[in-house]
Amino acid sequence: MPLAAGAVAIGGTAAAEDRDVTALEENVTVLERNIQPLAESRIEDGETVIVLFSGILFDTGSSELSAAARAEIGRLVADVPTGASISIDGYTDTVPYPRGNDVLSQERAQAVAAVIAEARPDLSAQVALHGEADPVGDNGTPQGRAENRRVEIRYAG
Repeated sequence: MPLAAGAVAIGGTAAAEDRDVTALEENVTVLERNIQPLAESRIEDGETVIVLFSGILFDTGSSELSAAARAEIGRLVADVPTGASISIDGYTDTVPYPRGNDVLSQERAQAVAAVIAEARPDLSAQVALHGEADPVGDNGTPQGRAENRRVEIRYAG
């Protein structure tokens, strides 16, 4: 695939051969397939559920949110109706945590609640911990454990 006039190939020059551009495009495709979203949204029993994937938000065994994660959480709740009541539910996988998975799930849900309270003080939030309860994935696989490490935000509508 030839480059457009004035374009420069990354890692090369405008005279880059097709194989260089093709290799780059293959790498981009692989990267896009491996990027995990921060959150997903769905409607469940008349409620909007925003699922935040804890593996992206938090380091292992931590409830500290990065500045980027804080900003993204604020953006995700921007469309919640004014004055809505929301629930923030924390979940973990079955990998042992020294202070207990219930504690970790509560600390993570509270960290998300603090960000939401700062971004949307009009919302009324309740925080609940679930620890290892209610898995959505198989705790026997890395993929399943990743699915189980989550914080869910729920509200009517």
